[in-house]
Amino acid sequence: MPLISKVGRKRPRALFALATVYVILVVGGLTMVYPFLLMAATGMKGPTDYQDNKIVPEFWSDREELFKKYVDDKYFGNVDLAAPFYGEAEALRAFSPTKLTEPLKPNALDSADAQMYEKFLLSLPNHLWEPGFRLGAGRIHSRLTLKYLDFLRTKFSSIEELNQAYLEENLVFQTVVPPTERYASKDWKPSNDQKWMDWTEFKKTLPAEFRIPITKRGLWQYYLRSTYRNRIENVPPDIRGGAKEFAQIEPDEANPAYRTWMAEGIPEIYRGDSADARWLAVSGSTQLPAAAYDRHFVEQNAERLKREFSSRNYSFVLDYILIHGRAIWNTALFCFLAIVTQLIVNPLAAYALSRYPIKATGKVLLFLLATMAFPAEVTMIPGFLLLRDLGLLNTFAALVLPMAASGYSIYLLKGFFDSLPRDLYESGSIEGAKETTLFAKITLPMSKPVLAVIALHAFMAAYGAFLFAFLVAQDQRMWTLMVWIYQLQSRAPKYVMMAALTLAAIPTLAVFLAAQRVILRGLILPGEK
Repeated sequence: MPLISKVGRKRPRALFALATVYVILVVGGLTMVYPFLLMAATGMKGPTDYQDNKIVPEFWSDREELFKKYVDDKYFGNVDLAAPFYGEAEALRAFSPTKLTEPLKPNALDSADAQMYEKFLLSLPNHLWEPGFRLGAGRIHSRLTLKYLDFLRTKFSSIEELNQAYLEENLVFQTVVPPTERYASKDWKPSNDQKWMDWTEFKKTLPAEFRIPITKRGLWQYYLRSTYRNRIENVPPDIRGGAKEFAQIEPDEANPAYRTWMAEGIPEIYRGDSADARWLAVSGSTQLPAAAYDRHFVEQNAERLKREFSSRNYSFVLDYILIHGRAIWNTALFCFLAIVTQLIVNPLAAYALSRYPIKATGKVLLFLLATMAFPAEVTMIPGFLLLRDLGLLNTFAALVLPMAASGYSIYLLKGFFDSLPRDLYESGSIEGAKETTLFAKITLPMSKPVLAVIALHAFMAAYGAFLFAFLVAQDQRMWTLMVWIYQLQSRAPKYVMMAALTLAAIPTLAVFLAAQRVILRGLILPGEK
């Protein structure tokens, strides 16, 4: 029966009351939905924009923000790598997590110049360029690594075959680390083993977008940064000239310091050959249009980049979950056992208190409610010691038994059972039904709404448990999904964790939506059915 009848529903007071109720409900709904949307949006962001706290990522509509993310991703936050093409100030602006106040400087190349530069990049030998989109500091995934792993999967049929070829002990393909390149270091030499030869083969397949030229100009500037500890004011005036940053210092054949570096400091392979020298022969200029090419690429591939940036963190988390695939099985079984035990133990205890009350029933209920006054952390250590003494650690019994009975659930069920019509039980008893029949045929079918609430609470408690689950099951083979996500937190940045938490929230949301119809039926008093 509605609280406001249809007859009086159009009165001003009734309309105001209804409007007030709906406004409160909408505001309350927004307060719950907004944090989830913000979390999901943050999971689509990266190092340059995860702090903006906007539900709609700006790079979806702002081309400059998209270009900024692309530059940060390609040069993986490495100022030394980007500075020869962008300048230090522009590189720092591109890598900064603050919004751009004005566009980054480079203009896009036209199609003909872009094609010429692409052809030039593809013609460079491996030692004259290094791959972009690598794994930078504070980051846990990269486009280069994904391409490299795809290459390895096509070359090797199993991880065991790869381990045998590379003399490594990887558990899965995702743990294989690309070899390190240090062509700019004078004393570095490649290992020339099977892994390096395969890496060389893979590197040749990378498109122009991934190729960052190694120039003599860039090596000279890198040398000066290292020598003078990245402080431009420490550079001697005869070398610095009028430069305000290292990226503005040009090689000068007449400078003694530069000639000394060319003779003793630069790696030998670059003394007679470099990307800028080859570009000079092609275009008549030593300034490579790398920044302008990046701008051109973003303009031509904007929609694809938006999709890739939006899904990258979620793809990584899903891949991380699949690596630890046993966690899904552990979590599913743990949740199932938790629901089953709570739907068996709690209804039986509540049914006994409801059907066969005793003088101490009130005290029993008070004791059950008292268990809610203490947080779970209080009983965590005693529970761990008890399970250890029973020899149940690292078993599903250790996860399930401590939460098999719930004082709140028993109290809730007892109150619901008390409200059921007694006439039904009397009729059943007259017909000769046993107590188990009354419980199974009358009580449980009429208690579906409250049982759905108990099952939902059991699922949420089991699915969201990580501290106790980690304490009583420290064997990694017994870790649940939440424990693995908790471990991911120790090395993953905020935006990856937001993606992980968003994906972790989906099963809870799905279970709640599936059970809501049954739960809403509980709003109707049993006696009115």
